[in-house]
Order: sequence, then C-alpha cells, then structure tokens
Amino acid sequence: MCPNRYVWFDALTNYVSGVNATDPDDPLSSFWPCDCHIIGKDIIRFHCIYWHAMLLSAGLKVPECVFSHGFISAADGRKMSKSFGNVIDPHDMLDKCERRTVSSCHVISFHS
Repeated sequence: MCPNRYVWFDALTNYVSGVNATDPDDPLSSFWPCDCHIIGKDIIRFHCIYWHAMLLSAGLKVPECVFSHGFISAADGRKMSKSFGNVIDPHDMLDKCERRTVSSCHVISFHS
C-alpha cells in the first residue's frame, strides 16, 4: 500500500476544482466530466479506484473512460521520469525536428 494516499486525495481534487465542476454557471464546468482520462500505467489504482470512489461519494460524475498508456523508455531501458532525470525536453526536440514529427512521435507512443 502507498503510505501517502492522502497526497492523492489532494491532487485528484484539483481536477474538479480546476474546471469548477460543481458550478454549472461557470463555462469551465463544461469540461467535466472528461470523456477520456489519460494516465500512466503506474497510477491506475489511484485513478480507477480511489478517484472514482471519491467522485461517487461526492455525487459527481466519473470520467467516461480511463486510458492507461505505457512508458517511453530511455536508451538504458528505464522509463523516462523526472525523478530519474532522464527526460527529453520537448523544446530540444523541436530545435532538431519539425513540429509535425514531434507531434507524430507522441501519437505513436500512445497507440503502440
């Protein structure tokens, strides 16, 4: 079990408050609930169990679907992560490649 589950409670509520989901008069509330919640595979439990339980207990709608993607691996085989310090700055990629190439790379990584 994750000893810091309370951190997720605070983090996940930002999705609701960020679009003022509980205020139907706010134009941002039209973004709630989302059609597809896109997450990394290592946080499925938090987004599919805890998050849905929190929403249902508050009487709020849950996302239509949750899509979990795999990781993009670095040259050494480890997942790319800010914690590991092995991420690629997208601005550096744009300096070397065309915008369309960089965009295609992201789409391909989500569908492979």
